[in-house]
Amino acid sequence: MKLGIIGKPQSGKTTVFNAAASKQEAVGDYSQASHRAVIKVPDQRVDTLAKLVKPKKITYAEIEFLDSPGFTGKGKKTDKFEINPDIRLMEALILVVDGFSSDADPRADIQALLDEMLLADMALLEGNINKKSRKMKLTGDKSETRELDLLKKCYQWLEEEKPLIDLELNETEAKSLKGYQFLTGKPLLFVINVSENDIGRTDEIATESADLVDAGKCDITALCGEMEMELVALETEERKQFLKELGIATPAVEKVIQKSYALLGLISYLTAAEPEVRAWTIQSGTTAVHAAGVIHSDIERGFIRAEVTAYDDYLEHKTPAALKAAGKTRLEGKEYVVRDGDVILFRFNV
Repeated sequence: MKLGIIGKPQSGKTTVFNAAASKQEAVGDYSQASHRAVIKVPDQRVDTLAKLVKPKKITYAEIEFLDSPGFTGKGKKTDKFEINPDIRLMEALILVVDGFSSDADPRADIQALLDEMLLADMALLEGNINKKSRKMKLTGDKSETRELDLLKKCYQWLEEEKPLIDLELNETEAKSLKGYQFLTGKPLLFVINVSENDIGRTDEIATESADLVDAGKCDITALCGEMEMELVALETEERKQFLKELGIATPAVEKVIQKSYALLGLISYLTAAEPEVRAWTIQSGTTAVHAAGVIHSDIERGFIRAEVTAYDDYLEHKTPAALKAAGKTRLEGKEYVVRDGDVILFRFNV
C-alpha cells in the first residue's frame, strides 16, 4: 500500500510523516522537501501468532509513505504550481490540516487542498485534451476519439467542482483513465493535527467534521502529530506506559493505518508456520485461489485447497493439532472468500 501525505506548509504533515515512519526529518516551513519511507504495519495478530508458533522469521505487511511538497494551501487563489509526480502514484492521500494554532480553520484548509487537487487534475486533463485534439486534426486518426470524449467528460465534471471519485464510470472507462492517476480520483483521509492540550478530545474533534466522511472515498481522524512523533522515539515498554498514563489504547498513527486500509478496501490474512509468521495484504472479496497467488503464482496455479482457521479460534486452541481436534480448521476450495484475520495453509501441487 502506498500513501501520500499532503498539506499546507506548517500544517504538521512532515511531523505526521515522522510519527508514521519513525523518522526525524526536519519540520517547519520546508515546503519543497520530499521524504519517503517504507514501514512495517503494526499487527497484534502477527505478534500473538509468533509467540505461539515461535517462527524463525516474522514478516509484517508494509506501507510506503511519501511526504510530498507542492501544495500552497491557497486553494483556487493559488498561481500555477507543480506537484511531485510521484504523489499521483499513491493509492490514497492523507490530507494533514492545522488544528493546533490559534487561528486554525481545518475545514477551510481541507477545502483549499481539495481545490488545488481539482486544479491540478484540470491542468492534466487540459494538456491531454489539447494534445489528442491536435493529433487527430493533423493525422486524421480517429482511434482515440472515445478516450478524448471521456477526458472532456471528466473536465466538465471537475468544472462543476466535483471530484472524479464521484463520477460514475463503467469498467472500460475506469480502465482507460487508470494511467492518468488523477488526484481527485483517490480515496482521502483527512487528518486534523491538534495541540497537546486537545489530545483527550481527538474523537470529539473528528466527529465535528463527520459530514466529510463518505464510505470508501473519504474518512477523517484527529491526532497530535508532535506527541506521536515523540512516542516513536521511546522504547516499546516506555511507550506503552506513556500511552496508559494518557488513557490512549491505540497510538493515533495506527488508527491512520487502519482507516487507510478500510478506505482502500484492504484486509490481511495470515500464515503461521515454523519458518515464518506473516501478514499478507489483499483486497476485500479476494477468493482463496487468488489470495494464494499473492504468495506465489505457482501456489495459485497448483491450488488444491486451503486449510482455514479463524484467528480467534487459533488464539483459543493454540496449536494446529488442538484446532483440528476441536473442528476449528476447515477445508475451503478456490471460491472461498478470504476474511480478515484468517490463518491459512495452502495445499498445492505443480
